[in-house]
Amino acid sequence: MAEFIECTSLSITYDIMGIASVVYTVVHDEPGMKAYNSISTGGQTFSGYVTNASVTTIPNTSGWFETHVTLITTTN
Repeated sequence: MAEFIECTSLSITYDIMGIASVVYTVVHDEPGMKAYNSISTGGQTFSGYVTNASVTTIPNTSGWFETHVTLITTTN
């Protein structure tokens, strides 16, 4: 199994209360959804709840998929 977070897909926004919305895409070679409740980037760990996720096949590839995830979090 191979999987990685596609770096250019990573987006982090904060609301006025300090709640972070983290959007990311996991690229993987096994069918099914790959959504995580915790992600570390830039020296911070974001942990929370997946509020939206969808999986699609990557066009013109053989057996590669991407899971698009929105995670609502706080920072640790």
